[in-house]
Amino acid sequence: MQVQTFSYPTQTYRLAMRDRILVRAVSVLCFAVVLAAAYLALAAPVRADTSVRDDGLFLRPMAGPAAGTPSVGDPALGEAAQRPYRAAPRLAQTIRLDIAGVVARGSVTQLFRNDSSSWVEGRYKFPLPSDAAVDRLRIRVDDRVVEGVIQEREQAQRTYDQAREAGQTAALLTEERPNLFTISLANIGPGEVIAVDLEFQAKVNREGDAFEFRMPLVSAPRYLPDMELSSIDHPALRATIAKQLEDAARLGFPIDLSRQSNRTALEVALDAGAEIASLESPTHDLVVSRDEQKYRIGLRLGEEPADRDIVLRWATERAEMPGAALFHESRDGTDYLLAMISPPAARISEKLDRPRDITFLIDTSGSMDGESMRAAKSALVEAILGLRPDDRFDIIEFDNDYSRLFGSTRAANRTAVDDALRFVAALAADGGTEMAGPLRAAMNDRAEPGYLRQVVFLTDGQVGNEDALFRMIEANLGKARLFTVGLGSAPNDWFMRKAAELGRGQTVSIPNDDDAAERMADFYRGIEQPVVVDLTLATGAGTAEVYPNRMPDLYGAKSLMIPVALTDWDGTLTFAGDTSDGPWQIQLDRSDLRPAAGVAKLWAESKVEAIQDTMRAGDLDAETGRLAVLDVAIPHRLATRYTSFVAVDATPRRPEGEALREGVVPNNLPDGMAMGSLAGPAGATGWEANIRIGVALIAGSLFLLLLSRRLSGGRNRRMV
Repeated sequence: MQVQTFSYPTQTYRLAMRDRILVRAVSVLCFAVVLAAAYLALAAPVRADTSVRDDGLFLRPMAGPAAGTPSVGDPALGEAAQRPYRAAPRLAQTIRLDIAGVVARGSVTQLFRNDSSSWVEGRYKFPLPSDAAVDRLRIRVDDRVVEGVIQEREQAQRTYDQAREAGQTAALLTEERPNLFTISLANIGPGEVIAVDLEFQAKVNREGDAFEFRMPLVSAPRYLPDMELSSIDHPALRATIAKQLEDAARLGFPIDLSRQSNRTALEVALDAGAEIASLESPTHDLVVSRDEQKYRIGLRLGEEPADRDIVLRWATERAEMPGAALFHESRDGTDYLLAMISPPAARISEKLDRPRDITFLIDTSGSMDGESMRAAKSALVEAILGLRPDDRFDIIEFDNDYSRLFGSTRAANRTAVDDALRFVAALAADGGTEMAGPLRAAMNDRAEPGYLRQVVFLTDGQVGNEDALFRMIEANLGKARLFTVGLGSAPNDWFMRKAAELGRGQTVSIPNDDDAAERMADFYRGIEQPVVVDLTLATGAGTAEVYPNRMPDLYGAKSLMIPVALTDWDGTLTFAGDTSDGPWQIQLDRSDLRPAAGVAKLWAESKVEAIQDTMRAGDLDAETGRLAVLDVAIPHRLATRYTSFVAVDATPRRPEGEALREGVVPNNLPDGMAMGSLAGPAGATGWEANIRIGVALIAGSLFLLLLSRRLSGGRNRRMV
């Protein structure tokens, strides 16, 4: 029998053709997405590995001395720009600390050596303590020393650009965050070594007889949440997005996967003000010697890669250090004080008379992978085991999204504690660091009457949207208190400290798993309840400026450090507050003064931070706040958000017409952090996850192709 197919397009035929076209189009699209994802996922590690082989600072020809920093591939750069990056200055650094009591004077010396045959420009990002008052920059070129000057940020950039164009050696120090800075260095000649020195003032943390100073050496990549682009046509939103993109670009830097960049030496002179009972570091092996009253401290290996913070801890013989003291500096008729106040010892051992309602918030994003995650789980287990049966608790874990153990706080009975321990044991690090949602959820939990409401936040703090999170904390805190636990070898101490301050709580850092149990147990006991609340300061005659404007509560044995500026001071200070047994006060006078250079800088840095807090809260407009910061930062010579240091060698050195190459010094990843979890935006899903998604798409594509064949075959048979 002869079979003839229809030769005109029936409705069934048209539907079949449409289905086949759609299915095959989707299949082709899936394959295209897979190929693009695979290329990006695999290309990124190759580029990173190439940067390691090129050893440090990478250069490319510039379009011209004043052309800025165009991207590779820009036709304006010409054929020279298409050549591979070339190695340029290497970097080494020495950290020097002079610690007297609770005041530290620090300096950082960074060496740039140009191993190429070209004139080069280099950029390098580096961290400092978040409360550091950076007040000096100088460069040494051959036998010449050039002192930096403080200028408004935009003017300092113009001064640097002009020197760069004129062939003069110049350095520019700018603040990206209170704990993250950038140095730009222009016109380093072939074979030259240039030293950049910066100096800062900082405070030492005290808790009872124990003291700690943390010196950051490395900054991890910071996660920035996706920006809302749905209303990008709105002028105000376009300006906001442009500012966010500029800020994100300033936070970026290349990474040396070998972890051998920026080798660092340490020189510490420690005068504890009392006999030292113990001296140690949980992060580095130290070598210690004694020179009369001072202890000399260095690294046992001489120098080590800058891949984790240096933490120094020491304890004095009991009762030798006073419970209150005034570190003093006089400048231009003003008395600057750093008041150190310790909690009343008799209150520290009091038992908690109110049960706690606690939400534990734990970061499980990709940046927590490795040592940070192990420390977080150990710390959280310690906190859970410290709960009492009449306490209530819940756990929130988050990365790109968040989930809760119970959904709301419940009684800490044996069953709930066992469930929590199993929940913690199963936690793993992956994904982005979307803090806002889970943090808001934790603070919005409401405690039962009679309970003390607390949020304990365990994280490395590696985010770049700190200001937005600070505003959210202030808006949602309510009656809760927020405590932060900084985890890992290089947490974002600016976020950790400020979040706890705005949350009326305390912060602690736990660098590794070995340190977690003991540190968390002490911290957890110390935050059971405030020892002294509603602190006030009376100065008698004269005018006083105290920052922060609202003094924090006293917890456990942790000392309070309050900078004060006084004019026409009558010589007395009285701190007063409330305890569980009623009013408490302590009076200090000139007999409690201890000379200490740099206290004025600490006060000025505290005032600048207070001004920026007021601006963030919306109580001070941007221009008024900027001028207020300049009024403090310029006379005190401080690097801030609105001021920068610039140092320029007066003699032009780069020959006219000689090309200038530019590059960026790579940083190490913090010790214990895995690169795979950071591919893409910092803390975002790693390339392994992209490959898994790709495999799923390939499988889906094959399924769709098979389905297409079956559909087309079935319909053709029905049309016969």
